[in-house]
Amino acid sequence: MAHALVSTLTVVVALFGSALLTLTVDAHQLILEPEPIWKPGINDRDTRWRPLAFLESQGFPCQADFNGWRAQSGYKNLRDFMDRAKYTTSVTPGADQTCGLTELKGPPRPIPKDGMMKSTGYTHDGPCAVYLDDELVLEYDNCHEKLPGKSYKIDYSSCEKKGGCTLYWFWLGIRFVKSRWSWQVYKECVPLTAGDSGNGGNGDHGGNGNKGGNGGNGDHGGNGNQDGNGGHGGWSGQHQERKDHMQLRM
Repeated sequence: MAHALVSTLTVVVALFGSALLTLTVDAHQLILEPEPIWKPGINDRDTRWRPLAFLESQGFPCQADFNGWRAQSGYKNLRDFMDRAKYTTSVTPGADQTCGLTELKGPPRPIPKDGMMKSTGYTHDGPCAVYLDDELVLEYDNCHEKLPGKSYKIDYSSCEKKGGCTLYWFWLGIRFVKSRWSWQVYKECVPLTAGDSGNGGNGDHGGNGNKGGNGGNGDHGGNGNQDGNGGHGGWSGQHQERKDHMQLRM
C-alpha cells in the first residue's frame, strides 16, 4: 500500500513539474492596451503572442548579456537592433519586419486617458522599449525585473500634442532552453489618436473609444465606456505563469 502511494505521488509530482515547464515555455507576450490592430487572419491568442523570430537559429551569438553584445556590435539601442539586424520573421507567416503581426495603418486607438499601457507581462528576461513615433517613452535593460506587473505608466504627451502618433513596442526575450541561449523577437505597433473614439477592434480586448464604438471579436469583446456590451472572457493564469517562471529560474 505504501509503495503504491509513493508511486502515485511520484507520478503527480512529475506531471506537475511538466505542467510548470509547459507554462514557462509557452509564456510569451502581447500588448493589451492600447489594443493593436491585428493582420487579417491573425485571430487566436496563441498565434498573436508568439515570437516573430528565434535568433539562435539565425546565426546570432545568443548569450545572457544581450545588451553588452549589442553595444559592442554597433547598435545604439534595442530599436536600432530590431530595425537594422539581419534576421527573418519566419515563425508566423505574414509577419513583417516593422510591426510583426500588427498593422501600422488602420483605425487609430484612443490614447489611454489614464496614461497606462498594459500587456500580458514580461515572463522572460530581456530588454524592452516603447516609442511614440521617434519619442522614447520607456526603456529598460531587463523588463522582467523592472516591470513585474502587467500595467505601467507611459508619457503620452508628445502624441497628444500632435493629435496622434504610432506606438512602437519592442521586446527581446532572453531564455536558456535546451542547453543554449535563445533570443526571441517581439514587435507590435498601435496607431493612436488624441480623439475620443476609434473603430471596432479584433483583439483580446476588442473594444473601442469612449463613446460606445463597435465591439470586437476578441477575449474581451466589449464596446465603449457608455452602454458597452459583449462578452468578457478571462485572461487568467498570468500571475501563476510568473510564479512558475520564477520557481524554475531558482
